[in-house]
Amino acid sequence: MKQHTISTIIVLVVLVWAAEKGWPWLTAKLFSHASPIYVDTIVLAPQAGSLRWQAVGTIKAAQDIVIESEVTGVVQDVRVAPGQTVKQGETLLDIRHDDILANLQKDQAILAQKKLYYERLERIVKSNSVSQEQVGEALSEYQQAEAAVHADQAQLDKYIIKAPFGGVIGIWQVDMGQLVRQGDPLVSLTQLSPAFVDFRLPAKALGSIKAGDTVQFTSGTYPDRTWQGKLVGIEPQLDSATRSVLVRAEVDNTDGKLVPRLYGQVLLIKPLPPQLFIPQEAVIYDPEGASVYVLRNHLPDQVYITLGARQDNNIVVEKGLQAGDEVVMAGMMKLYSGVSVVVRQRDVQTPTTAQPKT
Repeated sequence: MKQHTISTIIVLVVLVWAAEKGWPWLTAKLFSHASPIYVDTIVLAPQAGSLRWQAVGTIKAAQDIVIESEVTGVVQDVRVAPGQTVKQGETLLDIRHDDILANLQKDQAILAQKKLYYERLERIVKSNSVSQEQVGEALSEYQQAEAAVHADQAQLDKYIIKAPFGGVIGIWQVDMGQLVRQGDPLVSLTQLSPAFVDFRLPAKALGSIKAGDTVQFTSGTYPDRTWQGKLVGIEPQLDSATRSVLVRAEVDNTDGKLVPRLYGQVLLIKPLPPQLFIPQEAVIYDPEGASVYVLRNHLPDQVYITLGARQDNNIVVEKGLQAGDEVVMAGMMKLYSGVSVVVRQRDVQTPTTAQPKT
């Protein structure tokens, strides 16, 4: 009985020692004559790259309005054709305004008389031929006549529709001789260049994007075209339902191909400094985290690492590896500490500092 107890204690001591200190050595001894495991590896070097965010974007015009009538009247003249490019201030349409124009001309004549009378009194007031009170009354009448002309001109402007900004005229909603009422839509006016692209990104993108970042826009409508642009605005709040952020980019649209509400794909490219990348297939995930096998002195060593952003099939390694490490990227599922390995294929990364072409 005593001999059995002593044997049990000895076994326990050996197991504790093996677990704490001797297990790697013991494993290596036990499996030193086992068949080697063939693996593929990659030797790490700093790589330049970029962080990319993809989203569905919608084109928004720089300015886009529907011009409405401010008065009731009959359309007298349509001056421009649909699709025509107009300049700011260019006349687009006339609503009959004969009576308004006649009233303006009458008030302009009165203004001219009041101005001459006031200026005459101003010249002779020093000779005491007229009183200062008469001069004041003349000035008041002159100012009232001037205000009447301004009011007439403002009223006339409502009948002569002009472009508030330069852009492209849409399809007219009225015809010559048609009676229009206040608030009736007349025509759309769109400034096509530059164009804006509105899209949404997840909240986690806020930490890595800023105004000036490069944006590319493509659309199935024009499969052979790619528009380059810059990020110009970030909404300062998240959408309450999706927790996403609204982002706006500006792209050149000189040829007017990008029309408002056109859908397309947005690629936001954020340059990154040179850092270590590993293939996604090299990473092993378990409850303790992400790890890889690194060959050190021709033996595999499991190393836990901290991962960053993904780029294509690669992942940034933020912590745990360094340049020159040889990482197993195929065959690692058969590995264990101390096992003999044979490198079947070894890839060596070349250090780069320039950003890759997109």
